Amino acid sequence: MTKKGQMIVTNIVIFAFLAGAFYLLVHYSETEIKKRIDTVNSDYTYSKGLIKDIKYYKGHSVDVKYRIGNKSYEFSGGWDDNPKHILEGDSIKFRYSIQSPDLIITELEDEY
Repeated sequence: MTKKGQMIVTNIVIFAFLAGAFYLLVHYSETEIKKRIDTVNSDYTYSKGLIKDIKYYKGHSVDVKYRIGNKSYEFSGGWDDNPKHILEGDSIKFRYSIQSPDLIITELEDEY
């Protein structure tokens, strides 16, 4: 095989490896989100928390701090829609799993 042929094969192998790794990362992320939503939906109650940080670019992320009982929790996740124009420092409603209070669905997510 010529040097050019080896280079083409090497590039194809590298591309296939990177594409496979990216696919596995996306699949794992989607699976974790689905597990969180299913767990919360199985047995939940409502509460409020405080927005520590909200980003309107590169993936729409929100950081929420909340307290259930005597324990404080922090949640970092994405959001889909913000009709009330909630900002950093505002309170936010969410549903949380009674069995695992660290799992929540905020009012900014479509699943809420």
